[in-house]
Amino acid sequence: MLHIIMKKLLFISFIFLNFLIKAQGPPAGGGANKDMMKAMKDIKGRVYGKIIDSKTKKPVEFASVVVLWYNKDSLLGGALTQENGDFAIEGLPAMGGFRFRATQIGYKTYETKIYIQLPNKLEQDLGDIKFEVDEKLLKEVEVTAEKNTVVMSIDKRTYNVDKDISVRGGTAADVMKNVPGVTMDADGNAQLRNQSPTIFVDGRPTNMTLAQIPADQIERVEVITNPSVKYDANTTGGILNIIMKKNLKPGYNGMVMANAGTSDRYGGMLMLNIKQGRWNMTSMYSFNQAINNTLGYTKRTQLDSSGNPAGYFNQDNNTRFKNQFHFGRLGIDYNITNRNTITLNGMIVAGAFDTDDRQVYEVLDKNSKRVLYGGRLNEQNAAFQNYNAQIIYKKTYPKAGKELTMDGSFNHTDSHNGYLFTTDTHFDPDTISFPREYQKNVGKSNANQYTFQMDYVNPLSETKKFEAGVKFFYKNSLSENVTSNATSVDDLYTRDSIMSNRYVIDDMVNAAYVNYNSKTIWDVSYQAGLRFEHSYYKGNITDKKQSFSYNYPSTPDDILKSLFPGIYFSKKLKKSQEVQLNFSRKISRPNFFQLMPFVMFADKQNYRIGNPQLKPEFKNIAEINYNKILGKGSYLGSGYFRYEEQPITDVAYPSQFDPTVLVNTTVNGKNSVRYGMEHTIKYTFFKNLDATLNGNIFYIYINGTVVQGQPDVKAEGYAFNTKATLSYRFPKQLTLQVNGNYESPRILLLGASNPVYSMDVSLNKMIGTKWILNATLSDAFNTRRMGAHYETPYYIQDLSRRRESRFVKFTVTYLFGKMDASIFKRGKQLKGLGDQNQGNQDGLDFGK
Repeated sequence: MLHIIMKKLLFISFIFLNFLIKAQGPPAGGGANKDMMKAMKDIKGRVYGKIIDSKTKKPVEFASVVVLWYNKDSLLGGALTQENGDFAIEGLPAMGGFRFRATQIGYKTYETKIYIQLPNKLEQDLGDIKFEVDEKLLKEVEVTAEKNTVVMSIDKRTYNVDKDISVRGGTAADVMKNVPGVTMDADGNAQLRNQSPTIFVDGRPTNMTLAQIPADQIERVEVITNPSVKYDANTTGGILNIIMKKNLKPGYNGMVMANAGTSDRYGGMLMLNIKQGRWNMTSMYSFNQAINNTLGYTKRTQLDSSGNPAGYFNQDNNTRFKNQFHFGRLGIDYNITNRNTITLNGMIVAGAFDTDDRQVYEVLDKNSKRVLYGGRLNEQNAAFQNYNAQIIYKKTYPKAGKELTMDGSFNHTDSHNGYLFTTDTHFDPDTISFPREYQKNVGKSNANQYTFQMDYVNPLSETKKFEAGVKFFYKNSLSENVTSNATSVDDLYTRDSIMSNRYVIDDMVNAAYVNYNSKTIWDVSYQAGLRFEHSYYKGNITDKKQSFSYNYPSTPDDILKSLFPGIYFSKKLKKSQEVQLNFSRKISRPNFFQLMPFVMFADKQNYRIGNPQLKPEFKNIAEINYNKILGKGSYLGSGYFRYEEQPITDVAYPSQFDPTVLVNTTVNGKNSVRYGMEHTIKYTFFKNLDATLNGNIFYIYINGTVVQGQPDVKAEGYAFNTKATLSYRFPKQLTLQVNGNYESPRILLLGASNPVYSMDVSLNKMIGTKWILNATLSDAFNTRRMGAHYETPYYIQDLSRRRESRFVKFTVTYLFGKMDASIFKRGKQLKGLGDQNQGNQDGLDFGK
């Protein structure tokens, strides 16, 4: 109140001074009167108040409030309401009539007339302004959000996962479990339509696994089932493009999160975003740890030449797996000019793994009499560090949609691991015992990866667009593994020359592409493109003087093996419908471990060896898609077909030296045919219940040679996957979500996988606008188990294992942030009002 009294006294003093001047001095308009008027300009008006919801009486934060001239739209001042709904606009003219306007998405615009007058109305309290919900606008917003749940463009589909409460405090692997059309295998790898997709982060391939990416940093996942020629030709299984959250709000915001659960499962995350002027910074750090205790088994029946049992092998596994991950990310954007932006990104990922796998096995004769038994303890300690740096330059042009993007990245990885295998073997009856065996494996590796990519887009007209780009990729890696054996843990270990190796890999891919987009006279949009890739791969086992490589194209006859076309058609129909048809050709190149003929033991009865005769596989892919926006939801249906030439397939067969030992390797099949249909429905049954249903049924035909000189093996059959998500919103910002999935048995070259089914339950509570409480029960019935059944002329085998068991996790999240009200100062008003409309694109719904 003191400053109000001082302003009023100052005004009275000026009036009194003016009276004296008029009485004693020169006429009006003199210098003294001018000084008085200049001084009066220093007196500023002020309006303030509070905005609340008319129904809930809760404060409305981050609403836009402005003061305009009475008879025109010139902006005099503005602000954003605070967390408690308060606002204040200062620096207004000391006298005059004005208009006060307040807006917020989902509410009706509030406008009233105000008058500022000296001396008693210099500051005005507008009281509690009650915002009324705009039902019509709210419905439009809800319909728009519904449409955006499934967004179908000419070459990709986007699934927004930011509202998935079951993944709070989890990883990208947890996110993928809920993305329609995506399944997870026993090792935590994603499968898309029974294929292995390539994982991208922000549009670029990544070396990180899904378990290394925090779920709370993911804004959405783009599912690209048949990538265009803009993407690498080896994306045969499609692309899962993980788009990380990016700050777009002026001022600062962020979150602090902590979680804890059963099985020593805990973690935390801190994120801070700052945007001011031309600068934008996003930073975060997260940590998580989990311990999984799981059980598994292998049961095998050896067959003689007549197909009768010749013996049995049984093994039980009890595994304790502990993992820790650290993830740090820093991104800085700087707008050099309105059309030139440079971005610097850096990521550090580190992790450690400790595994104790206890195996108990027995060997039985054909009469089921035990002749041999024993146990094995596999102890593993491993750690890695991954460092990534990226610089991106983006230039836009006055022509809408025209842009040039260049980015270069460097990635360095270091890892080391140590294994100790302790084996006990006994005859039955216990008359003879073999000496205890110790095998030690010590390995280390490092890799440097360099990537440069440039993309150019030029809209030639409203319906035509030209795209072109180049990419250079080079990776050099060194790996060293020393295996040694001993009969006592204190004895000197003898180096195993067969199992020990040191290898260097050079991997290089150079590519260029062109794309042309247009529309036919029948209003059919199409995109036609061609990609050329030159690939070079060489692996050297330096200690054995062996090397294996491939180079495409190396001769003119190989040119066609390096050209990868793609064509996509899209037609928008009436009543919110769209149909698409697309074709492409891809390549899958064998990796080092599939090629190199050295032995990698899994257990005493299995080992794996590479196949140097392995060739690349080529895939011809066709899809047809149909999308329909419904009144309360959306439907997306897809039919797809794949013809695979010389497909790369995993097989197992008995060793010629010991038929009880299985040799696991990779071979080229002659051909493979896969086709299927996928359906996704998103529907709101009533106001508070949302459901997402996904079903995928497919046919597989495989024809290949397992053992040279033996007849070809054929396998065919149908399989299906289903997935459902139900979300119910209770009063008082309480949400219940249930996720369920089922995967039917799937055809393999020599058998079939076991069915997989599970259910997750999550409960989420929002307290105010800052606190989020979450509880998740993962695998509620403890049924998520992977396995397979094999039947061959040599053996019948069943195996089962798990990646993790049932757990409960609790997560607490605190959101903070403050919009920068200074952006409403003179000269920046319109820019500030434009910025605020960017809303919650970073995924943090402060007050909404």
